[in-house]
Parts: sequence; structure tokens; C-alpha cells
Amino acid sequence: MAKFDAKIPEGPLALKWTKYKSSMKLVNPANKKKIEIIVVGTGLSGAAAASSLGELGYSVKNFCYQDSPRRAHSVAAQGGINAAKNGDKKAIDAAAKLFDKTEKQ
Repeated sequence: MAKFDAKIPEGPLALKWTKYKSSMKLVNPANKKKIEIIVVGTGLSGAAAASSLGELGYSVKNFCYQDSPRRAHSVAAQGGINAAKNGDKKAIDAAAKLFDKTEKQ
């Protein structure tokens, strides 16, 4: 059985990400379509990540584990977010609407 190598950089935890970023190889723009990126989730973050990476030229597959991409909680809660942000002038009422809309999903 092969031993799993996580390739975790040496050194203190606070510096591991910085060290890893500085040693990464860049992707040649001609090779972007050869790299397949899998994004799990179609909420606001997942959809934004998939869209941005697709625009950059990567081959992206976006997976959703709800009934449909429209059932993601962040998409379903958008009406409540808009009510809290732009809706009624009563801040307490708007916050209550946001909570209710999010909880119903």
C-alpha cells in the first residue's frame, strides 16, 4: 500500500500557507483547459467561485447536493437579505424578515 504524502510545508503553522504560495508553480494560460476544477456547492460562494474560474478559462464542474441549484440556502434566502438591506425603514422588522426567510428554507 502506498503511503499518502500530503506535501505539507515544514515550519510553524502561521507560515505554512505563505511558504506554500511562494513555492507553487504558475499555470500557463495555454494549459488552463487541461486543469479540471471541481466546486462543491451552488450557493453564493460556490457559484461565484465556479463562475470566476470559468471566466479565467479553467474547465469547471459545479456539484450541488440539493434538489436543484435554486434550492441552495443562500439563493433561497436572497429575498430576506434584500428585505433587510433595502426593504422597510424599520431595522428590527427588516432583520426579523431576514431571519424568518432564512429559517423557512
